Amino acid sequence: MEPNFFGTSAILIFGKISILIILLFYAIFALMIVRQVDLMSKTLITKVSPILKAFSIVHAGIAIGLIILAWGIL
Repeated sequence: MEPNFFGTSAILIFGKISILIILLFYAIFALMIVRQVDLMSKTLITKVSPILKAFSIVHAGIAIGLIILAWGIL
């Protein structure tokens, strides 16, 4: 019987930590998008600006919620 390399606890812990780090970077990116959309809507005022701002805030909330969900599952 061959040893299961992917079943070892070190590999699983490394995978969990790497997933959480990637999601953290994604949440930081989403917050940067919120800032950029805010700056854009202050510079270029259009009818679509509030909708884009709302989408960016929802996107950031989903990204942060995904971290919380992954923390709970992993």
